[in-house]
Amino acid sequence: MLWLLLVIPALLLMILRLFAADVYDAVIVWMTARWYQVVFQRLQRGNRILDVGIGTATALVKNKAELLDRHLSVVGIDYEAAYVRKAEAVLKEADLWRPAPDGTEGYRPGEFYCRVLERSIYDEGLSELCYEASDKEKPKGAVPEDLRFDAVYFSGSLTVMPDPPSALKAVLPLMKRDGQIFITQTFQKKHSPLMAFIKPLMKYITTIDFGQLTTEDDLARIIAEADCFETVENEAISGSINNHLQTARLVILKAKPKAK
Repeated sequence: MLWLLLVIPALLLMILRLFAADVYDAVIVWMTARWYQVVFQRLQRGNRILDVGIGTATALVKNKAELLDRHLSVVGIDYEAAYVRKAEAVLKEADLWRPAPDGTEGYRPGEFYCRVLERSIYDEGLSELCYEASDKEKPKGAVPEDLRFDAVYFSGSLTVMPDPPSALKAVLPLMKRDGQIFITQTFQKKHSPLMAFIKPLMKYITTIDFGQLTTEDDLARIIAEADCFETVENEAISGSINNHLQTARLVILKAKPKAK
């Protein structure tokens, strides 16, 4: 009987890993779809967005009407291959994985509504993300201002990364001088040693990496350590998590003048 106690959990974990992208959607999307809605409503018509940690793109697609109404385009990256494969399928099913028709207001010739790549924010050569999928040759060197992103979005992904301050600094050369970073995430209202121990272990049970326990003070420290941005807004997201332990917040950053 002892072997059953060992084998059954291992089999369950194996099954979860095989369906990791579907597990992600079942556990996360009910919350992150609202986050995307809030961010999209803050963007300007025709904005281009770099979505860092796009996951399966299911939450994005649930806001398809908002995206099309505002003529937004999104380039998403994620380092999880299973998520990227599902994101491709989800975007194609939603008819977003394609260039906007020539002459569509707010889109450059050949610009996709949405596309996703298997990349890490720590990879070299990220400047190629600023160019269109149809561009066969991506110029080397600094990206021209007009080709940079208007906004960079971290949807619950910033503190999952091993070095959040470096992730913030990595996007600076990809955004316009007046661009903004949007961060949506749940933050603990105060530090809990128990939750700090449990949260990183949840990925071994759910296959979802929830990262480290992060308080609002921790986020302030991350932004200060990056030393490139200042906080424009920091507010609770209406219609999302807000209890005595944690709250979902929208944080908007802009580059410091010296960092532009």
